[in-house]
Amino acid sequence: MQALKFEKTGSFDELSLVNIDKPIICPGEALVRVRAAGINGSDAAGVLGMLPFVTTPRVPGRDFSGEVVEALDASGASSQEWIGAEVWGTGSERGFTSDGTFSQYVTVPIAALSRKPASLDHSKAGSMTLPWLCAWITVDTLANVKEGDNVIIIGARGGIGSAAAQLCKERGARIFATYTSLAKATPPSYVTPIELSSKNAIREAIAKAGLQNKIDVLLDCAGYDQPFNDAIFTMTPNGTGRVVVMAVHAKDGLFPINLRAFYTKALTLKGMLSSILGPLEVKEVLDDLARKIDSGLLEGPKEVNEIDMRNMDAVKGALQEILTRASHVRSVIVP
Repeated sequence: MQALKFEKTGSFDELSLVNIDKPIICPGEALVRVRAAGINGSDAAGVLGMLPFVTTPRVPGRDFSGEVVEALDASGASSQEWIGAEVWGTGSERGFTSDGTFSQYVTVPIAALSRKPASLDHSKAGSMTLPWLCAWITVDTLANVKEGDNVIIIGARGGIGSAAAQLCKERGARIFATYTSLAKATPPSYVTPIELSSKNAIREAIAKAGLQNKIDVLLDCAGYDQPFNDAIFTMTPNGTGRVVVMAVHAKDGLFPINLRAFYTKALTLKGMLSSILGPLEVKEVLDDLARKIDSGLLEGPKEVNEIDMRNMDAVKGALQEILTRASHVRSVIVP
C-alpha cells in the first residue's frame, strides 16, 4: 500500500511517498480503507521534530474516515457486523509512536470503532475528529462548562475553537469569541464576537457587557500572551474560574503570564492533551458527536480542502499551512 513516511525529523522534505506492506490484523482488530485523513498541527510538528515523544521511522496522521474491509473477532473469526461500515476515528498514540493514517489502510481495535455521521462525506468527517475531540476534552472534561457559565474562547475561528463554541452553546453557556479581524469572518449568531483591535479589546468588551469579574471559563485555543492576559482580568475572583490552554505560538513554548492577576483571582489552569482519553472513551465521544451531527444539534464543516497524497508539493504546503494557521478551511489527505 502507499503511505507518507519520514525516516527522521527536522523538515517537511523528510516526508516521502512510499510503498509499504498492508497491515495484517490480529483477533479483535479491523482493517480500515482510509478515504480521508485530517491534517492537524500535531502532524506537522511531529515531522519537524517539535514533539520529542514522536518516534521514527513513522507514518504520520491521527484522523481518519473510511470503510472497514476486514475484521476479526476475539476468536479470530471474520466479524461480518463491521464489514463495509463507514467509520471515523482519531486520538491515541497513532501517528506518534505507532504508524498513522496518512496511508491507504490503518488498523483499529473493533471495540474502538465508531460509525461516522451519515450526513457527512468522508472528507468532512475525516477533517473534524481530532479538533472536536480536543474541544470535547476542553469543554467537558477540563473546564466542565455548565448552563449559565460565561465563557471566553480565544481563537474561535479555528477548528478547536469553533467546535468548542458549539459545545458551549449546547451546554447553555454565554459565549464571547475572539477574532483577529471581523472583516472576513462570519461569527455564528450564538457568540458575542470580540475583534482583537487593541491590547485591551477583551476586557473592554466584557465590561461593556456588564460582566467584568464575572467570566467563569477561559478557553485559549490560540496561544498568544496578549489576549490571554487581557482575558484573565475579566474572570471571576471567587475561586471557581477555570482556564484551559491547548496552544502556544512561540517556538520555545514560552509566553509571559500576569501571575498576580492569576493568583489574586484564585484561578485554576489546566492543559489540554488529546491522548488523555483512551480508545473506548474516544469512541464514546465520537458516537455522541455523530448522533448530534446527524440530528442537527451540532454542525459539521461546510467545506474542506482535499489533498491528493501523491502530490508531495501539495502535501507539504498543507502541512505548512496548518502549522502557520494560514487558512481557516481544514485540509484532508486523500490516499
